Parts: sequence; C-alpha cells; structure tokens
Amino acid sequence: MSCPQPRPTEFRLPMRAESFSVEDHRNVHCRFYGGCIDMAVREDWDSFTCAKCPMFQQDAAPGADQYAFNQPADTGRP
Repeated sequence: MSCPQPRPTEFRLPMRAESFSVEDHRNVHCRFYGGCIDMAVREDWDSFTCAKCPMFQQDAAPGADQYAFNQPADTGRP
C-alpha cells in the first residue's frame, strides 16, 4: 500500500478575490504546505487549492494544548 502524496491543483482566482478566504480551499497547517507552494511556483500557477488532495483534512490548526506543559506552580518563594 502506497503512502498518500500531496496533490495541489491549480486554482483560478475568482473575479472578486477579496471575497474569499485562503482557508476555504487550502490547509495552511498541513506538514506538506511548503512543498505545495514550491510546486505552484515551479508550475507558475497564480494560486493553488488543496481540495482534491488526500491529505486536505489531515493536519489541523494547533491548539493551546500543543503549547501547554505541566510545570509546578510558582509559590513566589526562592
């Protein structure tokens, strides 16, 4: 069984580009996002979408729990 590979596709910007959000058609938190940007640049695309990519829903935005850690409370005593 093969691993899924990132598959960005060219995206033509709508006439009123200010009326849509990048997050609607891209997963900016994907671990492969940088590689997809590189591919879009090499292919000379104006924009790209992750909608057809098998990993579109894989990586989610980091939550506070990913930055929190257990540490004893500071009692203010040296």
